[in-house]
Amino acid sequence: MHRLIAAIALAALALTCAGAQAAPADIASARLAIDRANADWLPAIKAKDAERLAAPYAPEGVFVLPDGRSLVGRAAVADFYRERFAGAARVVDGGIHRDGLAQAAGGLVVEWGHGGSTVIDAAGKTSSREAPYMTVWKRGANGRWAIVRNLAF
Repeated sequence: MHRLIAAIALAALALTCAGAQAAPADIASARLAIDRANADWLPAIKAKDAERLAAPYAPEGVFVLPDGRSLVGRAAVADFYRERFAGAARVVDGGIHRDGLAQAAGGLVVEWGHGGSTVIDAAGKTSSREAPYMTVWKRGANGRWAIVRNLAF
């Protein structure tokens, strides 16, 4: 696990060292958008609100799942969450915990950390899962920061 987190950090560092970087004002505004999205993740999961969970994604954003499948587009991300919510498990706790945030080439901002949830299944069994993630954010033409790549490990 520590090697994976180190690899993520090294990848983020490599991105920050390549080419033009986001301005300090960009990273500050990105941080606000990222903090809002991360804070809303658990409430949106508990509310089973797929649209709210997909809202931080760019229309063409990509979500790479732990099994390697890629969901392309905000609509695909919302569909994924709707399918997950059809199951009987209920999320009771969890969250997203950022470990780092870095400016990257091309005005991108890279965030990495760990997140997870605790669920109760139909039989009443409680289980928890937590894993690292790495997310790439980009400011759109409309000025809004959005997820262009999200990798869940």
